[in-house]
Amino acid sequence: MDENKSIGLELNDYPQKGLYLIIKDGTKVTLTREHIEKTAENYWNTPDKIPQKVKSAVEFERCPFCPLKGKDDFCDAIRPIMPFLEIIDKYVSFDEVVAVYKDDDSSLLQVADTTMQEALKYISLLSLMQYCQIGRKYWKYYMGITPLKGGGEAATRLYLNIYWLHKANKEEIDKIIKILIEQLRITSQNQVKRMNLICKNDVFMNAFVNAQIVAEFLSMNIDKATAKAFEEFDKDIVKNPATQLKA
Repeated sequence: MDENKSIGLELNDYPQKGLYLIIKDGTKVTLTREHIEKTAENYWNTPDKIPQKVKSAVEFERCPFCPLKGKDDFCDAIRPIMPFLEIIDKYVSFDEVVAVYKDDDSSLLQVADTTMQEALKYISLLSLMQYCQIGRKYWKYYMGITPLKGGGEAATRLYLNIYWLHKANKEEIDKIIKILIEQLRITSQNQVKRMNLICKNDVFMNAFVNAQIVAEFLSMNIDKATAKAFEEFDKDIVKNPATQLKA
């Protein structure tokens, strides 16, 4: 990314919680829950958007462990993607984009000069953790994880959330991590298969792969890595007392 790039933002342009993209060609995309809900159903019900033969493809069926498996409709997890297919599919994963993320705090904006595939982790996480019938039960573990966090940082926060919510019970923690990884791996892979049917480019596919990688980090001795990170932080405080917080 260009280290000398300057970004000017008007706070009033980002009124709702969600992700806003400013693509290098000047295109602006609003990815808020309200916008998604308003457009997804209309998109799906417009025949010329997605051919019926694609809708009825086996890849569009619900996952084997989905509680709505066998129902004559499409996977809920694909809803957040629908309204943005035509716009996002014009770009590739490493196209540059300025991403502006607004959380619940109306005065706080997070801004990143990043790539399309990194920015669209927001949509993949929204898809897998709030729309997916199975993923919904894991949303609490993702509290505080914004789409602009790096994979390792997000995984550490994910582990700490699980650790806290299960009160440091190692048996429970190991069990939930195992189930989460297994199910997220399947749901992510199924989303990639669906993207292969309806996308020309790789942006959404890689966004789902990146979301899966965050969970996969949990199987890589994340507890030891987290403990080591705290140890290194403590050492830094000792070496650089100016970084200590003053009461």
